[in-house]
Amino acid sequence: MFSEINTRKLLPGLACLMLVTGCSNNNDSNNGGANANKTADDFLVDLAHPTKGIGARVAGTESERKAEAYLLAEIKSLGYTPSAQAFTYHESDTEFNSSNVFFEKAGTSPDKILVLGAHYDTTGEDHGSTGATDNGTGVAALLEVAKRVKDKTLPYTLRFVFFGAEEVGLYGSYYYVENLPVEDLGKIVGMVNYDTVAGGDYLYVHSANSVTPYTCKGANQSYAAGDTLRMAMLNASIALEGDNDFLIHPEVEGEFLPGETGSWSDHVAFACRGIPIAYVEATNFDINGRDGKNGYSQTVNPQFWTCFDEATIGSCDKDAEEKWGEIWHSGGDRIDVMESVFPGRVSAQMARTVDATVEFVSSADYYLP
Repeated sequence: MFSEINTRKLLPGLACLMLVTGCSNNNDSNNGGANANKTADDFLVDLAHPTKGIGARVAGTESERKAEAYLLAEIKSLGYTPSAQAFTYHESDTEFNSSNVFFEKAGTSPDKILVLGAHYDTTGEDHGSTGATDNGTGVAALLEVAKRVKDKTLPYTLRFVFFGAEEVGLYGSYYYVENLPVEDLGKIVGMVNYDTVAGGDYLYVHSANSVTPYTCKGANQSYAAGDTLRMAMLNASIALEGDNDFLIHPEVEGEFLPGETGSWSDHVAFACRGIPIAYVEATNFDINGRDGKNGYSQTVNPQFWTCFDEATIGSCDKDAEEKWGEIWHSGGDRIDVMESVFPGRVSAQMARTVDATVEFVSSADYYLP
């Protein structure tokens, strides 16, 4: 539980924010160096706690740059060699700067690469959000995955990518994919997107929309739908626990077939280039939300509703409803609020995601064709 962790001073990564290229730790090793005892819970505090960590990480601002520096330092401390990919984007005729942070864990088949991605920027700061669940949880989970596979022999090369400027238009992931060398595109066997992997009532894993292909930047000729990667994650989870950590959501009439999802996160750029995707997300597709049962309402907890009607699994009064069960982009997306309302939930969901992912990537030659 978050109230029990990270009461010590900030980590070396935060102390080195402005000097990341020069920071080092003489005790770094394949066991994680300064991060040897850290878990996703600790990484989440570093990222999203408003006083013990960075807090909100708004795209194009100094807080996002601090998060970039933190990631570079922490990844280095885990024993990897990270890189930053700077890019610019424009909003309302104003130019902003952001970056993607990435690194690799080599596998025995260098011609096959599996991408694990999560965005590190946030939105909703004006409502009190610090981006704990969206998407501190995805970033924190992948940092723990990287730590746990450091000394493993893996069948495929893992490429971890932390995307900037997702919340303002998926700029980081599109920039990353559009600038991949042709030879790299041919090696990528799939992309798993970790966006808000904790906080909502249930954990799901999705695949790309096959009913209405995404509107992509450029041509759609190589668009990748299908459930291959989604089922791979499910199979890994079942093999690990004898049960499944993830749910497949039911059909959303007029929008998605069971288990498929929309174009609102970083998986889109990859699906648009013919790369199979899976997308891990914590939400609740049983809720009749603002626009129906599409998963945007994340919880039935009354604290996140103006008035919740258990009979309809929705609002008592749609015209008067203001909250709609949405955690992300709101004042509820904070570590202290989540731990108060859902004690232990965020930690448990991140742990399940990490365990399933480690199992998945460790046996990818079995789970993927």
